[in-house]
Amino acid sequence: MRIALISPYSSGPIRGNITTVNRISSFLVRCGVELLVLPADTLSPAEMERQLISFAPQLIHGFHALYCGGLAQRLAVRLNVPYVITITGSDLHDPLLRNHSETVRAIQSAQAVVCFDASEAAELAGYFPHIANRVAVVAQGVEVLPVSAADNFGLTEDAFVLLLPAALRPVKRIEFPLQALAPLISQFPAIRLVIAGGIIDQDYAATIRSMLSDAPYAVWLGEIPRERMGSLYARADVVLNCSRFESMPNTLLEAMALERPVLAVDIPGNRTLVRHDDTGLLYRDQKSFSKSVIRLEGDAGLRTVLGRHAGEHICASFSPQNEAQQYIRLYQKLIA
Repeated sequence: MRIALISPYSSGPIRGNITTVNRISSFLVRCGVELLVLPADTLSPAEMERQLISFAPQLIHGFHALYCGGLAQRLAVRLNVPYVITITGSDLHDPLLRNHSETVRAIQSAQAVVCFDASEAAELAGYFPHIANRVAVVAQGVEVLPVSAADNFGLTEDAFVLLLPAALRPVKRIEFPLQALAPLISQFPAIRLVIAGGIIDQDYAATIRSMLSDAPYAVWLGEIPRERMGSLYARADVVLNCSRFESMPNTLLEAMALERPVLAVDIPGNRTLVRHDDTGLLYRDQKSFSKSVIRLEGDAGLRTVLGRHAGEHICASFSPQNEAQQYIRLYQKLIA
């Protein structure tokens, strides 16, 4: 089986799409699939077509309906092969991207459109009713990252670390915990907000840096190499997600796989992973966020139980081997 994947990004700050495509590529190859990965940020459409003609794929798979869907569609027509789109987040949840003419055309013509969760598949079918019978659900997988106990990232042992793993861009709402934690510091001086991620939006990054100058309880570590991220998760007492929207975020998968307790904003993409008071905690506003932080800070037993339940849930339901096998079955069906 020869499959071509079109990835929206291959370099620069780590994003969910990069992690997802790298993981799926790795496990598809392990399953014996011949694979060609075409990064849209470094290859022109003409160069992609040249490589595809040489490779002769049986199917083209684009990740992100706007950034790669149109490319996948046009190249699939040129080569007379089917194409699949995986919905990765903003192409469903951001109206400007979802309603873009390129997104609409790509989704309407795809032989299959993949969502990470049944709730997102239903949402997609609500926007595009005529493609409901072509929507498939393939849950993301996750690999457990390595941990080194010697890597403490300059954090003191007594610090209560709230880790926000997120690149600096508006959708991640990094300003929210910076503002929400400020009133708590006098009562809970051990709290430390640790932000880890590269810069995607320069203007937004400048705003966050300005806020950090007035927040001695917070630190931005910049981008952490993937081989060290497991150690950073392990050092965290709680891992946060504060995004405006998500689609089964890799950061929560990675944290939960390492049995870290998570506190995430109550949005559909996070609810695919976090069951409140079971595999983590969900918050809706600043008041519930602050209450949850105080609760977690004062109850190590709760953190242990939430982390254990999170790890069990991820181990049982989010296998990268199973993810690859589901894609292979979908490919086989469409090629046949």
